[in-house]
Amino acid sequence: MTEWDHKPPTPSDLGDHEVPREGDALHEVRIALLVTGGIAAYTTPTLARSLRRQGADVQAFCSGEALRYVTAETLEWATTNPCITRLTPDAEHLSDHAPFDVYLVAPASYNTIGKVVSGIADTVVTASIASALGRMEQGRSTVLFAPTMHGTMHNQVLVENCRRLAELGVRVIPPRDAYGKHNLPREEALVEEVTEAVTRLRAGRSVR
Repeated sequence: MTEWDHKPPTPSDLGDHEVPREGDALHEVRIALLVTGGIAAYTTPTLARSLRRQGADVQAFCSGEALRYVTAETLEWATTNPCITRLTPDAEHLSDHAPFDVYLVAPASYNTIGKVVSGIADTVVTASIASALGRMEQGRSTVLFAPTMHGTMHNQVLVENCRRLAELGVRVIPPRDAYGKHNLPREEALVEEVTEAVTRLRAGRSVR
């Protein structure tokens, strides 16, 4: 066991909200991180910072249920952008003033997946996804879902809803199988998924 020598930390040029850059794969890429009501929501500040390490500009949107597991203040600190928690007259869910390249729903709850497939847009998250699907159909954005839930909630309804999302053009990211649950993939795996999605989006835009 080592003892602390009570020296102050080594000085750094990195600001309090800054992250050390590890690459430029997501340089100038705007990402909407849509957080829904699952316990995995508590990991999303770390995910946001991992995306920023590749140069991404991240803004979080949180459902009311998500705020049971992560705070808006923590996500604002992690992203350096306001966390959108409700629909307002500014219509942040439409993002016309600053469009997003990627919409990443992580964690994507059983409830949110079902709502989206049914065309329900009754929260800031589901309304944002409704707009995201429209942008995706226009070739302007890409949409990714990362489902997480207890193993008992893996049923035919879930399977059919995920297949429907895929048919619409949404990338459904395979969950991490552990302890009888569909868990959120590790941050590095999600960053890789986003990077690959951006590559496909840019390739599609270049063809137009």
